[in-house]
Amino acid sequence: MANTRTLAVKALLRVNEGGFSNIVLDALLSGAQLEHRDRAFVSALFYGVLERRITLDKIIKKYSSKPLESLEPAVLECLRIGFYQLIYMNSVPDMAAANETVEAVKRLGFAKASGFVNGIMRSFIRDGKKFDFSRLDKIGRLSAEYSAPIWLCKKWCNEYGDEKTEAALAASLGSVPIFARVNTTKTTAEELLSTLAQENVTAVLIEEIEGAVKINSVAPQGTKAYKKGLFHVQDISSQLCAKAVGAQKVERVLDVCSAPGGKTFTIAQLMENEGEIVACDLHPKRAGLVKNGAERLGLDIIKAMANDATVYNEKMGFFDRVLCDVPCSGLGVIRRKPEIRFKDPGEISALPKIQYKIASTTAKYLKDGGTMIYSTCTLSKEENEQVVKRLIEEDGLLPEKLPEELLKYSKDGFSVTLLPGEINSDGFYFAKLRKEVK
Repeated sequence: MANTRTLAVKALLRVNEGGFSNIVLDALLSGAQLEHRDRAFVSALFYGVLERRITLDKIIKKYSSKPLESLEPAVLECLRIGFYQLIYMNSVPDMAAANETVEAVKRLGFAKASGFVNGIMRSFIRDGKKFDFSRLDKIGRLSAEYSAPIWLCKKWCNEYGDEKTEAALAASLGSVPIFARVNTTKTTAEELLSTLAQENVTAVLIEEIEGAVKINSVAPQGTKAYKKGLFHVQDISSQLCAKAVGAQKVERVLDVCSAPGGKTFTIAQLMENEGEIVACDLHPKRAGLVKNGAERLGLDIIKAMANDATVYNEKMGFFDRVLCDVPCSGLGVIRRKPEIRFKDPGEISALPKIQYKIASTTAKYLKDGGTMIYSTCTLSKEENEQVVKRLIEEDGLLPEKLPEELLKYSKDGFSVTLLPGEINSDGFYFAKLRKEVK
């Protein structure tokens, strides 16, 4: 594993510069000639450090004679990967973790810091690798134990209570389940499981959500079943949102922020590929992802196009149903995108204004009596309930009852908030609204 740790550090540095974790890692790994085992090791280090950074820094700070912010970024990332191995990777012997991390510091051009890194890691090992956050106050303990920023711990405790916050934070760590939606225009759930089994891929039905399966494979997109368009990867929270749209055959449906297309595809399947779905995205390239996905799945009622959701386009006409899945802070999908932990809360505070503008514009496409789903993959009342409140008060939309199968997830009958871990899904919010018949 001569270069695995330096690769992980380089990837972490690029994320710190603003790169998206999955894109950064894929780019680095594609250019590296590594065996499967080494690629898996780099991925585990990379995502593990991103996920546990706040916890790691809390521990490293105790042993460092220098403020962490004064360290060279590459040296600090080396310390993080070193401590991650010591704490979370039992497969790596302590001395190997220390020695290889020191070598990584040297390979990255910071040989002068190698003694400093070596000393810190060996001190932690001599102390039995012990750490204790129990004496911290409530918010401090949650932040350190679950590697979440202080501001997020405070926000969720205020909005959802201490118990639900701790459960959600716990669910944001660790391995991520892969769910998929069966393409019911081509096969059944049972047939898909059998087809996947022939490729030595195991999957299980999600009994409470029709058409949903959990796939026990890290790369289901590489299967023949995927290439034949028998399923698409989609979290169960997103599948429930698509079901909430309630689209019927021959209806006209608009998805204003559709890329990469998961909800669009599920809606088309629920419509039995009859009717019309206009799927939009601001960027032509992303609209192209929806088009390509629809073609793979054989869903020809989907028309993908570039369109600005903040500007009313009268050429679009009117629709029976609209889905408005707005850009959001993504706090519900931290377990899939761990770098979201390090977002500036100031950036998030500007989102509700944009979200309302998109949703208010989207409502104009509704026929009288038509319904709209407003949704996000975040857990933030400013981005969720308060935007919906504005749509009701300022745009005259009315709460609309959700389909019967979804009412068990709702407290008010028209909206759903799913916290991470509640049904093993991502965090998600959606609300159903109706345009009054004039």
